[in-house]
Amino acid sequence: MELSRTIASMAIVLGVVLAAAYAFGEEVVPVPASKQTAQDKVAEREAQRREAMKQQQVRKEEFARRCGNKTVKSEAEMEYCREAYRKL
Repeated sequence: MELSRTIASMAIVLGVVLAAAYAFGEEVVPVPASKQTAQDKVAEREAQRREAMKQQQVRKEEFARRCGNKTVKSEAEMEYCREAYRKL
């Protein structure tokens, strides 16, 4: 009789623990951290576009400064101007 009470008590305790764990386990819903909204994606693309335009402007200014006005250039300067023009 004593053994059956002990087993029944253990079964009830385990049932309560299982029910509590199940109830608390459902409350916590993991939210993906990398979920981006459409507005975030648009803002990121716009920032990338602005950075690319800024770099393009720097390349244009560098090309104009080093290759624009000189008529007589050394071979090294000509090669630099060719490479810079290709990057434009």
